[in-house]
Amino acid sequence: MKISPENKFFSFMSKIGDFITLNLLFLITCLPVITIGASCCALYFSIKKRILDKESYIFHDYFSAWKENFKNATCIRSCFLILFPVLFFFSRYFASHLTNLFVVAAYMIFLLCFLFPLMYVFPLQTTFVNTPLHIIKNAFLTAILHLPHTIGLLAATVIPLSITWLFPQALYFTLAYCLLIGCSLTCTASVIITGKALEEYL
Repeated sequence: MKISPENKFFSFMSKIGDFITLNLLFLITCLPVITIGASCCALYFSIKKRILDKESYIFHDYFSAWKENFKNATCIRSCFLILFPVLFFFSRYFASHLTNLFVVAAYMIFLLCFLFPLMYVFPLQTTFVNTPLHIIKNAFLTAILHLPHTIGLLAATVIPLSITWLFPQALYFTLAYCLLIGCSLTCTASVIITGKALEEYL
């Protein structure tokens, strides 16, 4: 049976509405900071169901995944949060020693070791059952083994942030983008890319 263009249009607009709703849910549930990990898992799970066109309910899916992943996701978030002060001070030191090749190389290695697993920890937590430490270890190994996918994930995550940083005069536009649908679109890219990277393990 052929689907009329009108039905396709309304289906597309319905998904856009879902993505905006999920974006707002994600931002609201991230506000306590400690819940960021669970919110990332919930957003990933909900976006994935919509991409696969599985019948679902936004609030039920989101908060079910949020509760289910809260404990492990919070442990994972805490592990990365501990490294943030190290990254901050190392970044300041790096900025004042740009001519030192050893410092530049050490900083880049540390930055990649921090960012690479971060691209996969919450997708892995949402997809597989494992302990937080094993999830982090597997996230790092997955990032290395699927380097092209990892670079794509980094680009999808970093480019919107870089635009805001490099063009502060566009802050109103980038802020509106992030508040309305930016997080959902970044997560959509994550679902598509990690799906290709993880399909051989499923």
